[in-house]
Amino acid sequence: MYRKHGTLMVGLLIAIVFAVSWMLLDVTNTAAKSKGQLPAKPSKIKKRSHTREQLVSETIVYSTFRPSNWDVYYFPSRGSQPKRLTDDPGLDYDAVLSPNGRWAVFCSERRGNPDLYVLDLQHEGPPKLLIESDYMEDQAAFSPDGKNLVFVSDRDGNADIFKLPFTPQKTQSINKAMNLTHHDGGEFRPSFSPDGKKIAFSTDWDAAPTGPPAERSRQGEIYTMDADGKNLKRLTNSPGWDGSPKWSPDGRTIYFYAKRDGKFRIWAMDADGSNQRAISAKELTSALSPAITPDGRLAFAVKIGAADSTDWKIVSVALDGSDQRFESDKSNSYWIPDFNAKTGAMICHGPGPVQKDDVPREPAESLLSEGPLTIAHSPELAYLPDRSLNLYPIRKFGVSVDPTGQKLALTDSFYASHYIAVTNLDGSNPRIIYDRKDRKVIPPVYVPTWSKDGASIAWMSGLPFGGPKEENDVWKMSSDGSGAVNLTPNTPGSDGFADFSGDGRSIVFRSGRTGNFDIYLMNSDGSNVRNLTNNPAYDSFPAFSPNNDEIAFASNRDGVPDAKSGMKTFEIYTLKLNPDGSPGELKRITNSPGQDSHPHYSPDGKWLVFSSEQGGINDEEPLIQEVGFMPQMYGELYAVRLSDLKMVRLTHNKWEDGLPSWGRAAASVISKSN
Repeated sequence: MYRKHGTLMVGLLIAIVFAVSWMLLDVTNTAAKSKGQLPAKPSKIKKRSHTREQLVSETIVYSTFRPSNWDVYYFPSRGSQPKRLTDDPGLDYDAVLSPNGRWAVFCSERRGNPDLYVLDLQHEGPPKLLIESDYMEDQAAFSPDGKNLVFVSDRDGNADIFKLPFTPQKTQSINKAMNLTHHDGGEFRPSFSPDGKKIAFSTDWDAAPTGPPAERSRQGEIYTMDADGKNLKRLTNSPGWDGSPKWSPDGRTIYFYAKRDGKFRIWAMDADGSNQRAISAKELTSALSPAITPDGRLAFAVKIGAADSTDWKIVSVALDGSDQRFESDKSNSYWIPDFNAKTGAMICHGPGPVQKDDVPREPAESLLSEGPLTIAHSPELAYLPDRSLNLYPIRKFGVSVDPTGQKLALTDSFYASHYIAVTNLDGSNPRIIYDRKDRKVIPPVYVPTWSKDGASIAWMSGLPFGGPKEENDVWKMSSDGSGAVNLTPNTPGSDGFADFSGDGRSIVFRSGRTGNFDIYLMNSDGSNVRNLTNNPAYDSFPAFSPNNDEIAFASNRDGVPDAKSGMKTFEIYTLKLNPDGSPGELKRITNSPGQDSHPHYSPDGKWLVFSSEQGGINDEEPLIQEVGFMPQMYGELYAVRLSDLKMVRLTHNKWEDGLPSWGRAAASVISKSN
């Protein structure tokens, strides 16, 4: 169960057609040629379609906060026992019923990215892919006549609302869908009016993201538009989130959730936005996702118990908020109900069976979801112009892949990790190679990283996101766990986030020893320490090029200040190193809205992978953050080619993905894929 707590060489066998298709799509940016010259904003390069017969050449692993397993549940009538419609070990969620009650459309991540599938409830058979796409499609809603679907997709760079005819017997291309919103912000949770003329939705257009870099938040408001995307009208204007609008059967009222008095409650307003009033009881811990039952009551998902509870049920009330009753059984948690007025059925999603993880866990690891170390159906295949990639999302903090792409180094938790373990890429054969026996000792072990030859592992002893003066150190040991040594003892500051040079002779790391976070260089034995950046900005997350001549890092030196907190956003930079190790040319790599962080070099040093906020978010924040631990649900992976700053988005989902690590592909993966 998903728990909440109080925070990419080209393969020689790739077809010439594949390369030519990439050339046709190759819209490049002009690289910065001198110090201080800003690069052009990254172009929106689409990920290519792929087949598993093509050669896989490299591997990227990264930490993910996504849930372990969600399934779709069907209640034929009120009071009936639920039928689990999906049995995939991955995520199936956000189900809706067609107006005639025959079809269920839901989102599934069984192919990697979230896709829309359709299930025939009158005839047995597996779900059918509804839309062929390399992007995210989610949050579907039927038109009243059942002939069209609206849904959310990030096809054009961020979350927009699209419209497409509903053809359950035929898979359609996402390229045929009409973008109704075309906005740089995100639009979510569309809902047709009963006459099919209007669509209500939520959006984060009206307020800039705010907060610390690791947990920036947004604000949601509710709008309506015509079914063709015209005639926008804003209906709400309040702090926090107003979301998930649903129309009453007569079209006169719109129900939604909002947090206006300290808790998420269900609200109602007239269809023009007037007469806004709370409906659900204030005593409820949290109420989300309104829907109308076949007998005209107002249903929603409610958290049972305390604020950190993981127990959610579907309940309903009379339209004045009275007479609360359960619509779901009490044996499981459920979210986001949808009802069919013709059949009386309810559909929703909730946790499914969870396969256990072979890697030992500490109690503090409950911040991440239970389940196997690697996400179901891993790896997902992705392509760059000159190579192909296996993407492995991992349910661990600060996971690192070895240079061969065959093994992982990881720690047990975020706040209280005490060991470093090495496993196979699929999580099998876990071995603890370093164990700090005293579980009461703080700071924790964090962010292990391999040397480029795989002979050594460095890590940070300490909490990664504290102040510059916290006592944290860089440690190193052999990859078998022997010879552990503190490389930065007796330094008055936070030393961490280390990475090895290509030849293993040097280590780059972040330090706050001067009272400010800068990027430092030292010999691999801890000697000859020197400050490379020496800037009043916050510089962190350094990565060393395998070619020994450059480092990449994240910095807020040119960041956009948050109007509310004054905190600046981070961008990615590279710094050339002279033969003597002194700093050379500084180049800004990214110039995008939001946070860019956690860079890591490709094995040949030609690309960087990093986590980024530039695509915004793909769902309403409360629907994710109230259910599980997801402080940065805007985190997605991008790759940038350093020669021309071509940008390629690698992941498309609504979960927090970050801390990528890049290695060559394991031989077993290449054999399986080719």
